[in-house]
Amino acid sequence: MNRLNMNDADCSFDDLLCQSLSLFHQFRLYDDRMEEDNAFKFLREAEKVVADNKDGVCVAKLGCVIECLAHRFYINDNTDGILEEVDTFLIKFWKGIKQPSSEAFIASLWVGEYFLLRLKNPESRFRSRSKKMVSKILSFMADMLRKPEKQKALTLSSVVVLEETVDWIKEICDMHICEKQIVVLLERLYHLQEIGMLQQEEDETKNTLRQQMWDFYY
Repeated sequence: MNRLNMNDADCSFDDLLCQSLSLFHQFRLYDDRMEEDNAFKFLREAEKVVADNKDGVCVAKLGCVIECLAHRFYINDNTDGILEEVDTFLIKFWKGIKQPSSEAFIASLWVGEYFLLRLKNPESRFRSRSKKMVSKILSFMADMLRKPEKQKALTLSSVVVLEETVDWIKEICDMHICEKQIVVLLERLYHLQEIGMLQQEEDETKNTLRQQMWDFYY
């Protein structure tokens, strides 16, 4: 298997997390402790990136991966302790998002995915808070699409963004929560598609990390 060089300047943050998930999977298949060690090395490299740049989306992505690993029993510790500071940081980060934009929408989606995974963790003592965050993010995203001037400012980057958002919403539906917010957001998303505000690039695909993360989780 081709491996990324952790010292390679071109090794992106998403690549680090994808490689870590892949190696954890290989470790489980072949019971190779070297694969596990390498998987943790890539995870630690990603943690260093987060510590250096404090980017909210990167923090959310790392938190998602940690919850995935805990769900599959690669991490035995209670994630409430591991992710306590991440919860606090992301709540503050998300509350700071004010102006509608495609970047704000995508950031909200990643934060929403993080808190959905936190909500799915039956061992978490903060599921009620996670549920509130998912509900608030759904309402915020729907509000971004409420008025024509906001829709124009947002201009979702592509049909792929819509598809990824719908995938996330489907996971929320399985929890049987936030039904009203879900209906409103879906209606407004599909309205944007109907009026031609979403573009479809020929070679565009869903985010690789998001796909690998959900494949790993399930």
